[in-house]
Amino acid sequence: MEQFTYVKRGYDPEEVDRYIATMEQVIKSYKEKDNAIKNAIISAQVAADNMIKNAKAQADEYKVQICKELEKVSTEVDRQRMQIKAFQDVYAGLVRKYLTAIDEQEISDLYARLDDVDKLVDRLKEVDIVPAPPSTTPAPPSPPPAPSIPAPEIPATPPSPDEMTALGIAGE
Repeated sequence: MEQFTYVKRGYDPEEVDRYIATMEQVIKSYKEKDNAIKNAIISAQVAADNMIKNAKAQADEYKVQICKELEKVSTEVDRQRMQIKAFQDVYAGLVRKYLTAIDEQEISDLYARLDDVDKLVDRLKEVDIVPAPPSTTPAPPSPPPAPSIPAPEIPATPPSPDEMTALGIAGE
């Protein structure tokens, strides 16, 4: 604390005035610093508010973009699902037609075999083979065995669409 000199009527007025002027300067300096700090705080608050506002706006923009991307992905998943279903339908149709073609081919082969056996029987009838009465004489030699007809070959893998078309089996 400041010490003042005593004069006739109390403290030296000039010293007191100088001291008061100095204190006013110090107070003024503190007030300026206080105002500067307040302005800095206000500026920082405004900057923080702007940063928060911009961050929220950018987050909202990202949300919109993400929603659009998720919608695209969902649409693509649905499209892929439909393609798989379409493939499954075509595949099932080809399998049905292939199995039907095999069944028709097998039946045609069976009819052809029956026709071959029928022709063989007719030829044997034309040869006029009559069984000989039982006697002590040796029996005539037996007729040769009927030719064996091989079973139709079924391919190990299903035919390609081109082979199906060549067989006369069109896709659905």
